[in-house]
Amino acid sequence: MASGTYPLKHVRLEQLHNAGFNVADFICFSPGTLKYHVYKEEYQRLRAFLAKHGRISCRHFHENESRHFKCPVLYDESDFEKILAFCLEHNQNYFTLCNEAIDPTKSLCAGNILVFNGTTYFVEYFYGPGTPRDVESKGPAGLKTYGKVIGEPAEGDKPPAEVMRMVAEARKFRPLDNKAYILEFSLYSYPIGRQKTNIICWEWRWGWLHYQLQANKFLLQEVQHLQAEIKKLRDHIFGPNRGYKANTSQ
Repeated sequence: MASGTYPLKHVRLEQLHNAGFNVADFICFSPGTLKYHVYKEEYQRLRAFLAKHGRISCRHFHENESRHFKCPVLYDESDFEKILAFCLEHNQNYFTLCNEAIDPTKSLCAGNILVFNGTTYFVEYFYGPGTPRDVESKGPAGLKTYGKVIGEPAEGDKPPAEVMRMVAEARKFRPLDNKAYILEFSLYSYPIGRQKTNIICWEWRWGWLHYQLQANKFLLQEVQHLQAEIKKLRDHIFGPNRGYKANTSQ
């Protein structure tokens, strides 16, 4: 499976499911489709999904994920009216993705698998409760790493066997042509997700190993763009370089 186009989050989840990975059961609503008086079938679909699982989490994401990193989230909720109000409010501008609630406090191990290519991969993970995004807050004592280039000795602390089996599948996944990609995972002591196995794949994504670094990269690009625009404006007002020199001499 290979594509040069980066799919939306719900499409990426379906790709993982179709490739044989265990994902949390989910449904997704496009922006504006949860208005009850217009789309009654979608309203009933949300109600039926909650009835199926008892507790769900509701996440939102934007079509332009490179700009919108922090979107509204409601975790582990059973009250339908509260869920509906939250989703109606944010579905106006975002995709709404609801998944079965999986308790992060009961996670045994979580982290990221970074696949550079078919022969090189890197895993960062930690033991104990939390989600894959929590690797960003772990210090040297809590964060484990394991890297391997096929044909050479591995480096670091080898993850549990269930994680290594996912690594083997991740190396064959290849969702993007000639680009590194990341799979986020969590390991539990009991079965979860659509396939009811002990390990779940939360999503695949391109970019940096740490999610926040991807956001920081975008912010840096924005700052550089604004600096260039400011220089253009100064040059237009004062002539080439004069405005810049006048300001930097103060």
